[in-house]
Order: sequence, then C-alpha cells, then structure tokens
Amino acid sequence: MPSPTTINRRAREYGSKLKQFLPDCVADTDADAVIPDGTKCHSQDDDRSYHSVQATLGEDTAEESRSLLDLSVNADWDETAAELEDIDAVTDDATVVSDADEGIVTAFTDENRNHQLDLVHVGRTLDYNLWDDGVFSLDRRNEIVSEVIDEVFHLKNSVAKHRPDEEFAAIRERIARTTERIEKTAWQLDQYGSEKAAGYLRRWLPSIVTFAEQAVEGFEVPWTSNPVERLMGEVSKRCKNQWMRWTTEGLEAILQLRLVKYADPEHYQSFLNELLQRSTKTAMSCDLSIESTRGKL
Repeated sequence: MPSPTTINRRAREYGSKLKQFLPDCVADTDADAVIPDGTKCHSQDDDRSYHSVQATLGEDTAEESRSLLDLSVNADWDETAAELEDIDAVTDDATVVSDADEGIVTAFTDENRNHQLDLVHVGRTLDYNLWDDGVFSLDRRNEIVSEVIDEVFHLKNSVAKHRPDEEFAAIRERIARTTERIEKTAWQLDQYGSEKAAGYLRRWLPSIVTFAEQAVEGFEVPWTSNPVERLMGEVSKRCKNQWMRWTTEGLEAILQLRLVKYADPEHYQSFLNELLQRSTKTAMSCDLSIESTRGKL
C-alpha cells in the first residue's frame, strides 16, 4: 500500500497532467449551450479563507450530450471564456445558462450570445429580495413569489407543449403574456417601495424568456442549470466535509481527477490509457501457415 505522502504527490501530479490533457479533448466541441457555475471550498493558504471553484459544462442540444469544458480554482471567468473561445469549444451564438452571477453573464455573453436564467433560481432570489426590502409580510411575500413562479413555469410548460408541433404563434402569445404580467408585478412592487425585488424582475426578465424566444426560432435551449448544479454536488461531497481545508494546487488536482471521471468517463479513460501507456487495441493480427510432411500435419 503506498504511503499517504506518495498518494498526495501522485494526485497532484496526475491532476495537473489531466488539466493539460482536457483542452485537447474539448477542442472544436462547438457546444451550443454553455452552463457555468461556481462554489467555494475552505482554504489552508495564508492569503485566502476560501477557494473559488469554477466549472463549465458544454451541451450539444441536438445530440443531447454534455462535456466538462473547464474546471479551475481561483480563476477569472473572463479568462475561462476567452480560453474556451480560442479552442472553439463553444459556438459563437451559444446560449449561456446560469444563475444571476454577473461575472458569468458578463464573461460569456455578447451581442451574439444570449443568457438564459435558471428558472429554478427565480423564486429563491425574488423571495430574498422581497425579504431584504422589508416591505411585505411573510404571507404576502409568499403570494408574490408564487404568482411570479406560476407565470414562469406556465411559460415553460407552454413551450414544452407547443414546440413539438411547431405552434409558434401560441408560444409568442404566452411570451407576451408572461412579459406583461411580470412587468406589471415589478411596477406594483415599485409602488410599494420594494425596489430591490422590482429591480431584480426588470433586470432579469429578458433572460427569463430566452429559452421560449429561441424555441420560436426553432432552437432548443435548456431552461435550468441542473447539470452543473449536480456537478457542484460532487464538489461538496468530496471537498466540503467538516474540517476540510485545501491548498490551491491540491484542490484543483483532486477535482480534476474526480469531476472529469464523473462528467466525461471516456475522456478520463483516454487519459488513463495514455498515462499508463496502455494500448487501447482489443485484437491483434498475425499470419499463420501450415506445412505437411509425408502426409502428416
């Protein structure tokens, strides 16, 4: 059994090699949806209390396939987006699906790339802003959140119902109705002095309906960032247990090994074969000749 020191050294070494190996696997992926997210882990480095873990998934909606495009620790979203663009991992008109993290939206979106807000986050964030404004009672806050969520998921269900039959007029009508009602809710909140909640709805309303507008154009866009949320769950299970503290190098290495294996088993297996210099061939060929002597084989 190798010693803990050897295991630690090997994990750092192989995690670093896997990070260098991954870009070659995802180059020219041309994902039409990019799903980034981040979380934090406790640090044992002297210069910081927490490490920022950032993961980016790419999705080919037509093929219904996903790949881990990038995993970084304490990186900048702008740098990640630029690096993925350099290797053509994401299409120029890809849709970005995420929560309301301004850093992600700024880094990945431009005049060609739209943003889709994770609809699951709408109710949570609106409820927090209503509480922070301190204007309404708990019961009234729940009513407001419920009204907005009903509108949002009515739109989602309408798209799911009408898109297969290409009933785009019905989707356009529902988009207009959802937009009108949320704008009205934002105006009412403003009148009561709930400025943060009203501002949140106005700021993110275009991102709430992106998936529906894309459906009218014939494109399928994810309305939730659940795939990367599940990936963040793997980070929590492996690196957020009680008393765990990490160096930057150690955290990135262990997450490379864990998350690439979780998200892209084929890429992980290719890396393992290359690392061990193990052939992937499953058959071999040879020439066989038979000679007879005096009538006997």
